[in-house]
Amino acid sequence: MALHRPEINCYRAKAMGEIDTTTLFGVAGLHCVVVGGTAGIGLAVAQHLAACGAEVTITGRRAADDLADGFGGHALTMDVADSTSVAAAFASIEGGINCLILNAGIDAETGLIDDHDLETFERVIDVNTLGLARAMHHGVQRMTDGGSIIITSSPAGTVAVPGMAAYSASKAALDMLVRSWALDLGPRQIRVNAVLPGIVESEMDSESSPMPELIRRMTANGHYRKAAEIAPVFQFLASPASATLTGSLVGAHDGIPLGFSAEAISHLSADLGGES
Repeated sequence: MALHRPEINCYRAKAMGEIDTTTLFGVAGLHCVVVGGTAGIGLAVAQHLAACGAEVTITGRRAADDLADGFGGHALTMDVADSTSVAAAFASIEGGINCLILNAGIDAETGLIDDHDLETFERVIDVNTLGLARAMHHGVQRMTDGGSIIITSSPAGTVAVPGMAAYSASKAALDMLVRSWALDLGPRQIRVNAVLPGIVESEMDSESSPMPELIRRMTANGHYRKAAEIAPVFQFLASPASATLTGSLVGAHDGIPLGFSAEAISHLSADLGGES
């Protein structure tokens, strides 16, 4: 006997016609600024948003006019480690910003604590944490009320990897800043959220380790993602569909921080001679 499944409108708590579900995920017409948008995830997000009708501006330490021309966007030079550079770049932007995406970052090993590279440690913190704080300070002054701010963090903020203390600490700090900034900007109806990508093919190779194959085995499903696969998550957070989300850490990591994957357990068991 066939069961009758009534059509369920997930928005029926609101009056019919109050929500247009055809445009709920739309970003057409929004001005989106991608800080750190010249490579990897940042560039993929910029290209995706532009293809969806957004006006997109990318920033990077190097001139990227040719990249921006490729998707009909704009490019600005910005070094997030330099406050003057950050201030000048945002001052040159015409009009308001509807969506600010803070994606700039570096991935570098600092070594174990008894023999780590302090200069590299400081550089990672300066770019990944303080650099995005500089961009946030100047960028939010150009934001329109009701907009969206999206920060690229990482599972490394909660899952430690030997030799990557600075990177993990920089991302853990960002996770807390997301929560704090969400409270700061709530009165302006500006949402602040983070995306936590996992293993992504990009200029940085991986988001949390120089050993991407090892980390791939830590995912629940064994996936190694392309940057373009992460871009729709940013579209969701830029769109009205994410209106209820602020202060959220959105995992796009295929389950890396959940626990021991079946593949990891299998390899560990094999190394131990089949013991379980």
